[in-house]
Amino acid sequence: MRTPLLLALASLSLSPLFAQADEAAAPHCVYQKAVELPIRYVGRGLQPAVDGSIDGTPATIVLDTGSEMTSLTMTAVAKRDLSLRMTSLRAEGIGGMSRVYATRVKQIGIGDIKVNKRLDMTVIGDTTSPPEYDVLMGAPFLLQMDMVLDLRAKKFTLYKPKDCKKTELLLWQEPTVTLPFTYSSWERPNPHFKIAINGKQMDAIIDSGAHRSFMSLSAAKRIGFDPKAPNAIRLGDSGGVGSDRSPNWSMPVQTVEIADETIRDAEMGVVDAQGALPADVLLGQDFLRSHRVLFAMEQEKLYIAYLGGDVFTRGNALEPWMRAEASAGNADAQYALATMFNSGRGAPRDPQQGRIWLDQAAAAGQPNAVLLVARRQMLAGKVADAIPQLRTALDQLPAERDGPLWLYLARLRSGEADLARTELQAALKKQQDEEWPYPIAQFYLGKWDQEKLMKEAADDKRYARVRGCQAETYVAELHGAQGDEAGAKALVAAMRAHCMASPVAPVKGAAP
Repeated sequence: MRTPLLLALASLSLSPLFAQADEAAAPHCVYQKAVELPIRYVGRGLQPAVDGSIDGTPATIVLDTGSEMTSLTMTAVAKRDLSLRMTSLRAEGIGGMSRVYATRVKQIGIGDIKVNKRLDMTVIGDTTSPPEYDVLMGAPFLLQMDMVLDLRAKKFTLYKPKDCKKTELLLWQEPTVTLPFTYSSWERPNPHFKIAINGKQMDAIIDSGAHRSFMSLSAAKRIGFDPKAPNAIRLGDSGGVGSDRSPNWSMPVQTVEIADETIRDAEMGVVDAQGALPADVLLGQDFLRSHRVLFAMEQEKLYIAYLGGDVFTRGNALEPWMRAEASAGNADAQYALATMFNSGRGAPRDPQQGRIWLDQAAAAGQPNAVLLVARRQMLAGKVADAIPQLRTALDQLPAERDGPLWLYLARLRSGEADLARTELQAALKKQQDEEWPYPIAQFYLGKWDQEKLMKEAADDKRYARVRGCQAETYVAELHGAQGDEAGAKALVAAMRAHCMASPVAPVKGAAP
């Protein structure tokens, strides 16, 4: 991916920030701005992203300096009906291991840059939840040139330096610290640098794909972290690349030293990742919202300016920037707030407030919100209203797993059994795997009986309870959709007796 982007940039008209003062003198640094794009927050995880394209169609590109590869998502593949082939590669992330496929595209673009060349692209096969974005753009793509990330101003900029290796690159007026870094190669250019937490030296990287800054569990234990201690605050599990979820905590730290900057009395996240992490500490989006960072790749230095505010997220609370994004009309942020208020994670549980934000997000066309509102309508008996909304949302989220089951149930209730079966079979083909809740779809299609479904739900001991409750709920809903309301109510009552007594939610979007 490195060469095509550089070739494309070579044809751009570049404006210098530093010009040569005297052509007869030794060459002076010429710092050329190659690309500048606005950043927006997208998806349920509110990831920083820019606009791009794949084969001439609009694409959402997430900026992830923590990733060692640039990949398409299964959402991008399903939207464009791209063919996949297996590779021997595996990707590791918070959620463990993921299969890696390959596909070929004719053109990929970021902003006004278009690479008109047939490209082989990797595709991440397994994620904790279906991504709403199309491309995960990693360090090998992003760091071919110098790059400035400014999440406070929501701006992404690439620079092409010439004769700047020994020039101090002070692009802004705020006090700036410099930090040397190392990296192994252009194929793995993630800058690694040293910081100290509570006086203990740690290996760190900047990970723009991480919602908050965190340490690995093993690194946290080196500074005395005990998951069972009173000051270890258990947070919700997190996911990403890989199909599993990882336990999270928040812990108090006395000091975090980054070059000449010292942050005191802070909180840091701790993650027991299911896959290998690239460093002890990953400085995430909270750090990047309080700092402007220049990745000076030729100099092998980071220029970091503190812009004010808390450097690290405290606990799992609703952050002011998220509310500001939602209030400004960002439908993804509205959906994120709805999720937080409905679940009680990150905000006091307030279903009424959650419903307000969910309806706003759905009205703005946020596909996850549209799915849930349509689900609510279906459960209220408004099937005719629900079906077109389910269909519209699934067209935008072709890798969504629960939505096709909801559409199947809605079609059954409207007397469209043949269409229900056809749509569900088409959805399964797009998903490319047999991960949960694939067994429920097989049961709905009549290929599995209930006994086999429940056995499959219990097969993974870690998720047996959750999946068992989900399976029972979907069995009950099938009875209702087929007209057996009495049988459905009896099954729901039995399910609630042992499922609702726990904090497990049987089905996303299920009736209370």
